[in-house]
Amino acid sequence: MSRQPGIDWRRHRKMILQFWAISTLHIALWSPLVTVSLIQMTVDPLFMIDQYTTLEYILYYMPLILPATCLFGMPEIVNKIKDFLLKRRTNVVTVGDLARTRQTRQTQQNVTVR
Repeated sequence: MSRQPGIDWRRHRKMILQFWAISTLHIALWSPLVTVSLIQMTVDPLFMIDQYTTLEYILYYMPLILPATCLFGMPEIVNKIKDFLLKRRTNVVTVGDLARTRQTRQTQQNVTVR
């Protein structure tokens, strides 16, 4: 009998976190509808009858939220997005540009004075 090597859970940590996030999203969006449906079937058929349609529409958000959920499970991509959004743009002015700016301002002032 051959024995398979044990699973290295540290290697699969990212995949497990992504699976957990997707599963949590799925459960969070389905649980209100399932709970209300169970109450309607067992206790009161008119329970939240007006809000039932709204609860059905919540499920349409799942495909919209799923890509963001998957992206936030990848730290490399999250860091790139943060760097892109939070990058401070600095204006670099060299000495040559500064002298040219002074000349341009002086010529503009001379033109407006005349």
